[in-house]
Amino acid sequence: MPFIQFPFIEVPKELRALVGEPTPGTRAYRREGTFKECGEWLEKLGEFYKGDVGLSTSSVVLFVPVSRASVYKRIKEGKLTAFFFYVTHEETRLFGAKRRAKERPFIVVSVSECKAWAEEIKRRVGFVDDPDESLFKESERLLQAGGGDEPTEQEAKEAREFTEHDPKEKGNRKVKYQKERSTIYEDYKQQDMLYLLTELKAAMASPEKAAALRRRLRKGVEWDKENKTWKLKEEK
Repeated sequence: MPFIQFPFIEVPKELRALVGEPTPGTRAYRREGTFKECGEWLEKLGEFYKGDVGLSTSSVVLFVPVSRASVYKRIKEGKLTAFFFYVTHEETRLFGAKRRAKERPFIVVSVSECKAWAEEIKRRVGFVDDPDESLFKESERLLQAGGGDEPTEQEAKEAREFTEHDPKEKGNRKVKYQKERSTIYEDYKQQDMLYLLTELKAAMASPEKAAALRRRLRKGVEWDKENKTWKLKEEK
């Protein structure tokens, strides 16, 4: 197989004021600030990269058949450019001591890099659009398995720690990482993903199934108490 250089996006030095410095040995650029600054950060990234940067780690699956854990692992290994933003605020501890509280980071990556990753997996597993159906199905099965990019349990744990916590602050008692973002934010995020994935299913379904899915979309979503997640309302 010929060597193909991965087409990383360029992160010029003049952009460092916006995105921060990368964690050594990686392409993970970390920045922190207020919610307002986070919004400006995302908007300016979109403008600079002309819409190529802004994909969340949970949405990478739209381009690459891998789990979010695999995305984290690739970022940790320096094989994917990622921009982090930690929303922070000052917290007063017992006896008036101050410390910086940081929420789980917002992380965005490049669409073009994700597409290149998908092509990399296809080459690795020998994916070809072949008229021989059995060969095609075998290649498709391997592609759906992520081409060997899925991490072990230990690798997934280490990759998640790397993405949620800035390594340079390890052991710093003046910084506290909060476990979860606000419930409202997570609810909106889950609902948005449900709408997006349903639209994708509709786009690939038969006309009859697509019409049924879109009818349910118009009805909205409801909370599934048993599975503790959002789901489309049932047709009656």
